[in-house]
Amino acid sequence: MKLVVQIPCYNEEEFLAAAINDIPEKIAGITEIGIVVIDDGSADKTAEVARAHPRVNKVVQLPYHQGLAVGFRAGIEASLGLGADIIVNTDADNQYPGRYIPELIKPILEKQAEFVVGARNIDDIEHFSYPKKLAQRAGSRVISFICSQPVPDATSGFRAFSRSAALWIDVIASNYTYTLETLVRLSSHKVRLAHVPITVNPPIRKSRLMGNSLEYIAKSTLDILTLVYIYSPLKVFISLAAFFCLPGLFLTGRFVYYYITLTVERNIATGYVQSLTIGVGLLIIGFFMLLMGITSNLIHTNRKLLERLLLLQQKDRE
Repeated sequence: MKLVVQIPCYNEEEFLAAAINDIPEKIAGITEIGIVVIDDGSADKTAEVARAHPRVNKVVQLPYHQGLAVGFRAGIEASLGLGADIIVNTDADNQYPGRYIPELIKPILEKQAEFVVGARNIDDIEHFSYPKKLAQRAGSRVISFICSQPVPDATSGFRAFSRSAALWIDVIASNYTYTLETLVRLSSHKVRLAHVPITVNPPIRKSRLMGNSLEYIAKSTLDILTLVYIYSPLKVFISLAAFFCLPGLFLTGRFVYYYITLTVERNIATGYVQSLTIGVGLLIIGFFMLLMGITSNLIHTNRKLLERLLLLQQKDRE
């Protein structure tokens, strides 16, 4: 059983060696441990530090800075190319203690899960601001709803994937981060998910992923909205259809009520033609939203079938 630990990096020459040294050299149930470093176009000597470290098996050097999501995906491809049975993703700043790796991969070794997330207790992380904690909790609740299962820490980057789960992975919604989409994507393919409680090391530098809490909240919100549209299009368009149809039904029903009670029964002109016009217009918009939802869902289903065919083709090559 081969484990490959991948470490996406961007200007991490100062801290990379410590993160690598913290990775266990022996783990029960694992016969070989490899390390892949992904240099996302760093301007410092990150790649040189990685190549000089005796435990690093492969360095993937991207030609220019493309974002965490691209680096993560490149690491998955490189780890699969090295023959990984299990892939662990961790951060180069050693935020996630390497001692938790055996616990992180245990559900996979025991065949209880194919995808495991190291879940932090957000409330206990002192260096997280109050707005960030609120955003983390809110985001995790939304992702839990989309995935139809509890996700206590949606943004944790400390993750383990079985080889079969890793073959499903792609990141198409964002270059900002991979954390949310991998959860939604793997859940949509019914990949078994587990969570392992972890603690984190104190921060050694400011986050390079976000400038401030407002930026983090804005980008995360955009990612979540994009994910809902991509992976649950029918829910999106049914909600939009209901948004237009319900007031349309009310206004149309209002016209019909007064037309029957006043015009038909008492021969009094109602004067509620505006309600009919607006109501019918809203119903037409809602109907087209429903049609768009059905079409989008068919496209989504077709994409899932194509992904399954590509997965089977990949397995045949192996």
